[in-house]
Amino acid sequence: MTTTLIILALTVGLFVWGRVRSDIVALCALAALLALGILTPAEALAGFSSPIVAMMAGLFVVGGAILQTGLARSIGQRLMSLARGSETLTFLLLMLVTSVIGAFISNTGTVALMMPIVVSMAAQAGFQSSRM
Repeated sequence: MTTTLIILALTVGLFVWGRVRSDIVALCALAALLALGILTPAEALAGFSSPIVAMMAGLFVVGGAILQTGLARSIGQRLMSLARGSETLTFLLLMLVTSVIGAFISNTGTVALMMPIVVSMAAQAGFQSSRM
């Protein structure tokens, strides 16, 4: 129990520190729990067998394709022209578009589709993407 809490504290600390990629931190925590015998191999790999993992991987591919094909940029430009340079109006338009998309697909899918659009819009307008 103590070992698990120490690994958890180190993992959270590394996530907060931000100097090490989060995927590497997570995999190292998993490997440490596995190497110390706290988790069995079946328990360690159980999360990867979920269909949600495959869906998220596919959605990230779709999100990357939206960015690479320029669709994110064109949608972003259209929304920016409607917002007329106002950060508040841009935020409200993004909320509207996101809620319409979210009514038809999962939350994870909505995030994967909207993330490249939001990043593209923020870059075009000079806004901080974290504020959107």
